[in-house]
Amino acid sequence: MSVSASQAPVLSIDLTRCAQWVAKISAVIIALGIVREIVIGRIGLDTPLKELRHIALDAELSLPAFYSAVLILAIGATLMVMGRTVRQTGGVDARRWTILGVIFCLMAIDEAASFHESLMMPLRNAFDLTGILYYSWVIPGAIAVALIGAYYLPFLLRLPRRTAVLFTIAGGAYVGGALGMELVGGAVESATGKETVAYSISILIEEGLEIAGLTLFFYALTDHIARAWDSVGLAFSARTLAAARSALHPVPAQ
Repeated sequence: MSVSASQAPVLSIDLTRCAQWVAKISAVIIALGIVREIVIGRIGLDTPLKELRHIALDAELSLPAFYSAVLILAIGATLMVMGRTVRQTGGVDARRWTILGVIFCLMAIDEAASFHESLMMPLRNAFDLTGILYYSWVIPGAIAVALIGAYYLPFLLRLPRRTAVLFTIAGGAYVGGALGMELVGGAVESATGKETVAYSISILIEEGLEIAGLTLFFYALTDHIARAWDSVGLAFSARTLAAARSALHPVPAQ
């Protein structure tokens, strides 16, 4: 018995509700990081829980790092869907939406694998960098941000005012954490090392700003979609997926 296109089951993703959950989870992740720093500050690093590294905001292979990578990837995927939708509806800047989605997907890979940190030692040793440039990857990072910002400024000015303001605040928070507070953290580590209250505070501010910026950007993106199309959802037709599987694995003729 065949199923018509109108009867095909559909999986719907409510992006508005997703944005609400993202905000709640982000708050929990940041709160756990703050609790970790307080506990470590009171008890010290030599604890049975191995420094509570798995909830440390600045640790690799930790819950915050995993969450940030997933959130960045989700933003990238949503941006690419946005680009495709804009192209199909005859809107402007479809290419810029798509490129921005690709950039976020690359950022997610870097967040998970920390490729940018491989630049630190070569640059630091080559130019004998200390102080605010101790984390020397911020130099190529700042150049990349400036180039991307210049390319997307006309795009930002064409967006509705509400979306443009939210994107600007979100981007400012993220870049302020990822680059601005990285300069501060580098200066603190270069001068006094990591085992100080000042360094812990700089890390909390840095990672908190990054997660808050990503959370606000995801909200701004879903809010823009809702206002543009009166809907915040992605639908996947099971019939379409079945057709794709048949194309990949055709059934031999009898």
